[in-house]
Amino acid sequence: MARRGRRAPLPFDIIAGRNSVRAALVAGRRKVATVVVDRTATGEVVEEIRTLATQTGAELNVTSGHELARLVGGDFHQGVAAYVDKTPPPDWEDLLAAPRAGRPLVVLDHVEDPRNLGAVIRSAAVFGAGGVLFPPRRQVPVTPTVSKVAEGGMEYVPLVPVSNVAQFLKQVQQEGIWRYGLEADGEAVLGEVELDARAAFVVGGEEMGLGRTTRKECDAVLSIPGAGGLSSLNVAAAAAVALYEFRRQHPAAEVVG
Repeated sequence: MARRGRRAPLPFDIIAGRNSVRAALVAGRRKVATVVVDRTATGEVVEEIRTLATQTGAELNVTSGHELARLVGGDFHQGVAAYVDKTPPPDWEDLLAAPRAGRPLVVLDHVEDPRNLGAVIRSAAVFGAGGVLFPPRRQVPVTPTVSKVAEGGMEYVPLVPVSNVAQFLKQVQQEGIWRYGLEADGEAVLGEVELDARAAFVVGGEEMGLGRTTRKECDAVLSIPGAGGLSSLNVAAAAAVALYEFRRQHPAAEVVG
């Protein structure tokens, strides 16, 4: 009898949502092998996706909404999904050079909610981040839900697994990059600190925040002040605010996307 174990990872990614599939076809960063469309889906974007699939040589499959929901694991697909190549491995030299060009890194310390991961990726793309880095263990994988929430951001920001966040942050320091942790009890306040143009923002998980060893590797731990009844922002919102503040302080930096 075959021993049960972990299911082997798929050799491709499944992405879902109209903006996500359209972005994959337009960006051309990853090969889109197959586009799957709900036969009842209509609209300008759906027709554009059909045209782009034909132009790029992707196979076009038409199916039911029920089958599409089964494929992606939910009914959030907006009538469109696609099979795309895995994100290519990073060029580490380019990745670590990004902050020197004003494109901060976002380092995640065990984020477990796919919607938070997707929202972080989307914000990273909007504000011109140089990459989103995360540990492959005790971290939500990149799923169709993540791609849907990211709204195409996955095609413009490198997503890079790092086996040990604290060790990676040591390497970041050696490159002259400032490491800013985000926590509700931070020693300084975001907006009152002059952020270095070479920056990495480190965001903790939903329940535990920054791990002890990860926090020790940060050059500064920043809080985001509020005026309401809740004590802190969630992971995705905190990352978005930090990236906005960085871009406010460094508007001339290169923005990708």
